[in-house]
Amino acid sequence: MIMPEKLAIEGGKPVREKPLAGSWPGAMMIGEEEKRAVLEVLESKSLFRYYGPKPLYKVAEFEKEFAGLVGTKYALAVTSGTAALNVGIAALEVGPGDEVIVPSLTFIASVDAVACQRAVPVFAEVDHSLGLDPEDVERKITERTRAIMPVHLRGVPCKMDELMEIAEEHGLKVIEDCAQSLGVKYKGKRVGSIGDVGAFSLQLNKLITCGDGGVVATSDEETYDRAVRYHDHGFFRGKEEGEPFIGQVYRMNELSGAVALEQLRKLDRIIGLMRRVYDRVVEGIKGIDGITLREVPDEEGVAGVSVCFFTEDAETARRFIEALRGEGIPASLPYGGKPVYAHPQILHQKTLNKAGCPWRCPLYKGRAEYRMGMCPQTEDIAKRAIFINISPLYTLQDADDIVHAIRKVAENILR
Repeated sequence: MIMPEKLAIEGGKPVREKPLAGSWPGAMMIGEEEKRAVLEVLESKSLFRYYGPKPLYKVAEFEKEFAGLVGTKYALAVTSGTAALNVGIAALEVGPGDEVIVPSLTFIASVDAVACQRAVPVFAEVDHSLGLDPEDVERKITERTRAIMPVHLRGVPCKMDELMEIAEEHGLKVIEDCAQSLGVKYKGKRVGSIGDVGAFSLQLNKLITCGDGGVVATSDEETYDRAVRYHDHGFFRGKEEGEPFIGQVYRMNELSGAVALEQLRKLDRIIGLMRRVYDRVVEGIKGIDGITLREVPDEEGVAGVSVCFFTEDAETARRFIEALRGEGIPASLPYGGKPVYAHPQILHQKTLNKAGCPWRCPLYKGRAEYRMGMCPQTEDIAKRAIFINISPLYTLQDADDIVHAIRKVAENILR
C-alpha cells in the first residue's frame, strides 16, 4: 500500500512554499491603457459625464460598447453594482406591496436593493449550480410576486431556460444579477441580456473594474428611459419628450468611465486566461471519490472565475479548506457557509425608516418571516461548497499545483 503525501498542516512539505495570490481579475490587468485614459480625462478638465470645458464622453462610449458586448440595445453606467440593482428594480416599477424571489445564497446587495425599493425579498433555495432552484422558485410564487432575481454566482450562469419559462407563465419580471459574471454566456447569449434587466458590478474584485461602478442593461426602451431618469433626478438629458419623476443620483463620472472602457476591451482576454487554468483544474480533479464538482448549466459559457466542488459533509469541508490553505492554495466557503438571510439586518428586518417598510408597509398584504433553517437545502450546500478563486495571472503550473493540492488533501482526508 502506497502512503499518501503528508499534509503540510501535519508537518509535511507544502505543494507551494509561497501561497497563490488573490484573484482580482480586472485589477490585475490594469496597465498603460487605463493610465493614458485617466490622464486624457484629467487633461480635459471634464470629469462630469455630460459637460465640461472639453468633454470626451468616455462614459457614453463605454455604455455603447458594453451594450454591444452583452447583446442588449441599451446600457446605463452607474456608481456601483448595488446601484445597478436599485435602478433596474425601480425601472421595472417593482416596489411597495410587491415580492421579489431571490436566492438564499448571494451577496447581501441582492437583498438590500429589493428592500430599499420597498419590495419584500422572498428567499428560494439554490441547487448544486449555486443558482436559483427552479422548482423552489415555483413553490414560492404568490399573488404578490412581481419579479424573480437570478444571481449568476462566481462566473457560472443560472438555469435561465427554466426560470424564464416560470416567469413567462406567471407574468413576472426577471432581474438578472450579473455582478460576478460579466461576459458569461448561457446557450450562446450573454447573461444580462436574457431577462428584462441585467445588473452588473465593476467593483475591485470583479471581472473588470474601475474601483467601483455598475451597469444596467436592457433591450426595452421604456425600461431604459425610466432607468436613465431614475439615476439622474428624474431627468433624461437631451430628450425633450417624456415625463420627469422623482429620482436619485447614480451617475458614473468620466474617470471611472475611462477606466471601465479600457477594462471592457480586455474582458475576453481576461476570461480566456482564466478559462485556461479553470479547464485544466476541472479536468485534473474529475473522478476524485468523495468530492462532487459544481453543476454547470452551460459548460461553454462559464468565465472560469473560480473552481467549486462539494464534500459530503460540513466537517469534511472545514478540514479540506484548512488543509488546502496549508498547501498554499487559498480556499473558502461561499459567504462563510451561511445563507444571505443570516445577516442580522435581514433576519430581523432592520431598516432606518421607523415604519419598518417594506415588511410592515400598509401596501404589503403578505407576511414575511425569516429564520435560520427556512432554506435547509441551501444551508446544507453552503457548508459543503469549497471555492478556489482563479486569477488571469495564474499559469498552467499554478493550475497543476491546485490539482496536486486537491488530490493530496483528498487522499489524506477522504480515505
